[in-house]
Amino acid sequence: MAFSNRLAIIAGGLGGLGTETGKLLRQQGSKLALLYAPFEASRRDKIIEETYGSASAADVAAYECDITSEKSVRQAFLSLREQMMQSFSPAFPSILVNAAGYVTTAPFEDTLPEETQKHLNVNILGPMLVSQAFAKLYWNQAARLQDPAAEQKSHSAVACGPPPGRIVSLSSQAAHVALPDHGAYCASKAGLMGLTNCMAAEWGKRGITANTVSPTVSLTPLGKKAWANEKQRKAMFDQIPTGRFAEPLEIAEAIVFLCQDSSGMINGADIRVDGGFTIQ
Repeated sequence: MAFSNRLAIIAGGLGGLGTETGKLLRQQGSKLALLYAPFEASRRDKIIEETYGSASAADVAAYECDITSEKSVRQAFLSLREQMMQSFSPAFPSILVNAAGYVTTAPFEDTLPEETQKHLNVNILGPMLVSQAFAKLYWNQAARLQDPAAEQKSHSAVACGPPPGRIVSLSSQAAHVALPDHGAYCASKAGLMGLTNCMAAEWGKRGITANTVSPTVSLTPLGKKAWANEKQRKAMFDQIPTGRFAEPLEIAEAIVFLCQDSSGMINGADIRVDGGFTIQ
């Protein structure tokens, strides 16, 4: 399978597009490390069991992590690294998916400073902190492969060197066009794309590519609830050339495509899964 002996870390891994991506990566052989926000702790076990089954302990683990806190991110990655030496061994941490996000809406003139700050913290600072931690983990593990005494060196799947590193961050059509009442969100997702370009430029030479996926409205449970009004939904359909919203699997497949070994020359790019909304 494409991702055998790989470990995929998914920030925002409980529910929505993070879950859909996790399922697809796992189907292709990857082990999963799911980072979830503290407020999700009470539903963690239920979601994991419903999504991955009761027999998932060997290849799916979850770590509480406030991605906007450097201390929390550091602790989560320390715990993850310890588990890598146990149940995750010999999986190599080669994939990071930044799927966590935050959005509220308000007219631009009424957007509160604290709401703007929360968008920037979750949608820019969070991916930056998690990506930094992932890159350091990746390089550390790659260096271990060069050490003849390292335990992983004897495993044929990684003896020839580390697999390519992949960072894929979930952006939005809002990074490309101005959406009414989404000022803080548009700014934060555009900032995430700028951040990704910098990662791509600096880390491409060190084995890690970085890209984004920009969807239109996705029919996750939250998306369905937000667009339950038929009149509003139809008005949005009229603005999308394909005349519909995106299915979660369509977005997950774009993310997984960018994680493949064969996608190594795609770096600093954005894939728009928006039905043509942003070309108009």
